[in-house]
Amino acid sequence: MTSRDPLPRRRAVWYLVAAAAGVTAGALARLLFAVLPAPWDTLANTSALWGLVPFLVTAGFRVHGRAAAGVGAVGLLTMVSVWVLLAPQPAPPRILLLWGAVGVAAGALCGWAGALASSPLAGQRIVAAAIIGGLVLGEGLYGIVLIGGPQWWCEALAGAGFAVAWGVTLPERMRALGAAALVAAALFAAFLGYDAIAAG
Repeated sequence: MTSRDPLPRRRAVWYLVAAAAGVTAGALARLLFAVLPAPWDTLANTSALWGLVPFLVTAGFRVHGRAAAGVGAVGLLTMVSVWVLLAPQPAPPRILLLWGAVGVAAGALCGWAGALASSPLAGQRIVAAAIIGGLVLGEGLYGIVLIGGPQWWCEALAGAGFAVAWGVTLPERMRALGAAALVAAALFAAFLGYDAIAAG
């Protein structure tokens, strides 16, 4: 790799774009949370929808390889940081640690999924659709079952929509939707575990 190789510069741009997207999305989420009427303000504070930030950055800029996970982690961690900094009251240290860990892990996963979304291989696109669609669908189902409200139905429908959006053919879209449903079921259990840790 020579000094003229554009790859390091391109990677730096990816990370800067991810950080800028995270800052913008975090500020926008905090603003929407403040101005939207209940129960719709909840949608500004859903971790699954936040996963769209790293997913769309890596998909939009066609970030591939290990860089996709890193770019995704930076995007979501930056968004979470801005959300926390703009909060009217400080969060407890345990919650900050939990959010930070989840932000890195979920950001890396969503970033990796975004990289797969532009793959020419149907199997990889299905994995991408299952991850991002399943995340959003799973959180929507969690809200429907345990909390209630129309906002959760909208989120669940959005998750199903994200799952089928990345398919090229109808069979591929149906396979992606089925895979997203499996991911959603697993995440439903994960959300219950997260609640137990956050409440503990």
